[in-house]
Amino acid sequence: MQMRDKLRKKEYFDTFIEEEIEDIQMFEDSLADGEIEEDRIDSIKDEILLIKLGVIIARYSRCDPIDDIKSGFEDMIDMFCESWDGGIYEDNLWFASLAYLLGLDSAKLEKIRKKLMESDTYDYLIDFILSGTESKFDNSKISFPRSYKKLVKSINENDKESLLKYLRGWYKGSQESSWYDTHKITDDNLYYGYWCFDAGAVAKRLGLEDSDLQNEQYYPYDIVHFS
Repeated sequence: MQMRDKLRKKEYFDTFIEEEIEDIQMFEDSLADGEIEEDRIDSIKDEILLIKLGVIIARYSRCDPIDDIKSGFEDMIDMFCESWDGGIYEDNLWFASLAYLLGLDSAKLEKIRKKLMESDTYDYLIDFILSGTESKFDNSKISFPRSYKKLVKSINENDKESLLKYLRGWYKGSQESSWYDTHKITDDNLYYGYWCFDAGAVAKRLGLEDSDLQNEQYYPYDIVHFS
């Protein structure tokens, strides 16, 4: 099996995924057994969702079949719509991007859209990814215009060059993210792969010719062409 990720071997991701699934099971057992205080239930479910999102990304990095990844993602939707906190914009953007890239049907995309709209940082970029040209959202409303300037420009001007610049600057521009440089940590398994799913989602929405992006380090080429 050829790995999508080039920074870790398959055995690393096998261990990472196994450990994360064990953590999910521990939390789910605690919920089922009534061991969680009622006022903490939603935060525990949100933590489960974050762990599951990491597993989804790790499975992509490991080169699992995308159909299987889609199935695992769809299993999260009910809990997502019930308990997702939506406090971190980047997580919301990734969830929206993966939902679209994995080819979820319009009803599921709309459920996710309604949940994400509860966030104070819901904006045109996320709405475009979920709704495409049908988006009626104010295209001047961008929650983090400086961080996503080039990506938004690629949408507004159908400009592939701006998307490429965003993609190539994405990792360096993510120094404040919790996942940044986790591949350098050796005493704990925190790394699940570096993938710019939002750039992939925008490229797919715009119908960009992206064959020359196939070897860009952070571009999730095969999931862009999944469905």
